[in-house]
Amino acid sequence: MKYIFSVLLITVMFGAAVSAQPTVSPGSEIFQMVRIAERYRYAPDLSFNVNIKYTDSLAVDSVREELNASYKLHGGLFYTYVDSTEIVQGSRYNIRINHYDSSILISNKTAYPADVMNMPVTDTLYWKTYAQSFTVTNVNDSVRTLKVMFKPGATYTSYEIRYSTKTYLLKYVKCYMSASAPGVEPDLFPSGKAMILCTFSGYSTAPVSGDWFSEDKFVTIVNGAFQPKANYTGYFIETNIQ
Repeated sequence: MKYIFSVLLITVMFGAAVSAQPTVSPGSEIFQMVRIAERYRYAPDLSFNVNIKYTDSLAVDSVREELNASYKLHGGLFYTYVDSTEIVQGSRYNIRINHYDSSILISNKTAYPADVMNMPVTDTLYWKTYAQSFTVTNVNDSVRTLKVMFKPGATYTSYEIRYSTKTYLLKYVKCYMSASAPGVEPDLFPSGKAMILCTFSGYSTAPVSGDWFSEDKFVTIVNGAFQPKANYTGYFIETNIQ
C-alpha cells in the first residue's frame, strides 16, 4: 500500500468560516496556478515540509496512509525526501535514490519548466492538458481557494488548493481520485472517491546550501561508468541519459 501511494504521489497534500466570494475574472483562473507554480520554480531559496494523508474523501479521519516529505529549492535545483525516496535535481543530472529497493536512477537534468515539487499540482503542462473548469474564491483578504475539475481520463478528478495571495505559497492541497482508478483499492474508500491531503508547513527562505543538490554525494564516475559512493555501496544503478 505504501509503495503504491508513494508512486501515485511522486509521479504524481478550514480555518474560520468566511463568506467566500469570486475574486478573479472568469477565464483568468489558470493564471493563479501559473503564479503558484512559478513561485516554487524560481524560488532563490525555499525550504518547507509537507504532511501527506491518504483518506476517503468523506471519512477524512480514517487515514489509510500517512507520509512526511521535506523540500529544498534553489533557483531551479531541488531536493526532495519522501518516504524512502530522495530526488535530487543537480547542476548536471536528475537522480532518484530509492532506499526501499536500494536503487539509484540517473537521468538527464529536467529542462524548464521543471516540476520542482514532483507533483502535478505545480505542473502547468498537466493543468493545460487536463483542466476542465476553475473556480477561485476569497477566504479572507490574504487567502484564496482554487478548485479545479479535470477531464475524464486524468489521474485526478478534482483539486482544492488553498494558498496565500501575498506569497503565492501553498497552505494545503486536496487531490481527489476515483476509487476505481488504477492503483487505488476501492474497498478502502466507501464513498467511491479517495483523497490525498497535502498540508504545507515550516516555510523558510534562509539560504540553502549547494550540498543539498550535489550529485557527487551519491555517485561517482570510474572508467566512464557511474558507481555508487561509499554510503550507497550495493545500490543498483540505472542510467537513462540521452
